[in-house]
Amino acid sequence: MPRLSLHGVSLLALSCAVLVAPPIPFQAFTSRASSETVDVSNYASGRRHLIQGRLACVNAQRRLVAAMDQSEAQTAPLVQQDEGHMGWKQAGITVFTFAAPSAVMAVPFAISSAGYAGGMILCIILTSASVAAANMLLEMKLLYPHCKTFGDLGLEVIGRPAQVWGNLIQLGNFCLFMPCALRFCGLSLYSIGTLGPLGSCIDYYVWIIAGICLLTTQVRSFDNVQHFTVISFMCVIGMVITMVIGAFQYEHTPRIPAQWFGNPEPSPGLRLIRLAGGFTIGAWAFIPAFLTVELSTCMRNPADFKKSLLMAGSLNVLLFATVGTTVVARWGYNVGEVIAITTGVGAFVKGDVINTLFNAFQLGGNFVSYMLDSVPLSRFCQRSWAPNFKDTWTMPDIVRFFGYSLPTFLSALFLSTFTPNINTLLDFVTALTTPWVTQIYPAVLYWKVLHRRAADNIECGLDNPVKRSEKITVALVFTVGWISFCACALKAVGYLAFDELRPSFQIGCNDWLIWKWSRK
Repeated sequence: MPRLSLHGVSLLALSCAVLVAPPIPFQAFTSRASSETVDVSNYASGRRHLIQGRLACVNAQRRLVAAMDQSEAQTAPLVQQDEGHMGWKQAGITVFTFAAPSAVMAVPFAISSAGYAGGMILCIILTSASVAAANMLLEMKLLYPHCKTFGDLGLEVIGRPAQVWGNLIQLGNFCLFMPCALRFCGLSLYSIGTLGPLGSCIDYYVWIIAGICLLTTQVRSFDNVQHFTVISFMCVIGMVITMVIGAFQYEHTPRIPAQWFGNPEPSPGLRLIRLAGGFTIGAWAFIPAFLTVELSTCMRNPADFKKSLLMAGSLNVLLFATVGTTVVARWGYNVGEVIAITTGVGAFVKGDVINTLFNAFQLGGNFVSYMLDSVPLSRFCQRSWAPNFKDTWTMPDIVRFFGYSLPTFLSALFLSTFTPNINTLLDFVTALTTPWVTQIYPAVLYWKVLHRRAADNIECGLDNPVKRSEKITVALVFTVGWISFCACALKAVGYLAFDELRPSFQIGCNDWLIWKWSRK
């Protein structure tokens, strides 16, 4: 559909005004010869109605143009072309690698818990819903190009409460996942090899990694992480290759065959919790909505982000199909929630080549994941505390931005050190934020935009209600989000309620142990 020009808008508004304005009384224009008096009051009233009709329709038309459909938005570069420099392929890699380094090591568990066919069906449903929700955010971003963040869209569409809600679930996830990324990096470094005086205390390895991660706070923008996301993508490929080679090179004893649907747990309760665990991994393995608004702002043509979503979604499904089914087919149902903790297999033993390569790739990938999380958080702090920050690379500005980003780093380091079990933290963070960001919140905002567009059309005398396909899409995405929330919450609570699934908890190391609990 061609772009609607300003001249076209004016003509359409004028035509609409003529249609909706009440007719001016004929008596006001009768000849003076036939009547010596002119009905001035009728004339003024008609004129007033005409002006009011025009103003009402022009205002409605302005809102209608602001809410034009996606096809118009794609032909109209609403975001300045010099605002970003990222291409759609690079954006697709960034979306995929945002969670893939952590997800790839848990994909076999997702397939084993839901079954070969069941796991792939869940993956496709969750990926499709996430892509659809991200497309909703993209359309709203194109309609309101001045919105730079997830919360900005909420402010524009609904108001201040939606902005607070959006910032809470998005930035809250970033803030609480950063300690998880730090912990995963520390575990990877420890698994590669023990560093002399550090011994077996994972916290010491986390602190070393944290010192390096602190430097990433100067990245500032997704435009500046393109080379790092390529490195992360290569690390994910390296993890996939080492896992597949390890699966064929090593046998798993004892091996329990996996099912096509569900899992072979004897207890119905355990079966349900394990199924919810597989669902949870699928929920946080691919989360494009977390980056859609911010990342599309960094693109040369934000409308091309639709291609990025299709690319990233396809890679996610391929990841589940390649790694998940292959490893489970070789090692069976009883793989670890994280593949490296699978017992009874020699691939992940210190000193083994497979183990060393896998953890080296995992370290690199999760390092970039921490970096990607830190970018929106640091920016949010800077914009809140110093909205007039010049954003130059002079030493004073570098020091200032370091100060703005320091609180998020310190909170991540504190939680990584003093959280009794990082996987439990990840479970609850996933339940309380991921389905809300990836499906529920976008569906709510988009539904509001659709009804606003329909109301503007009705006000202007046009018949353009919300399409049935749009209603169905919003309803499906919203429903998937609620089911995902219930499944993630069930997994988080279930792993604490069942003795067989409850993990060990510990704060501190042997030299400075604060608290420890184990079911053994």
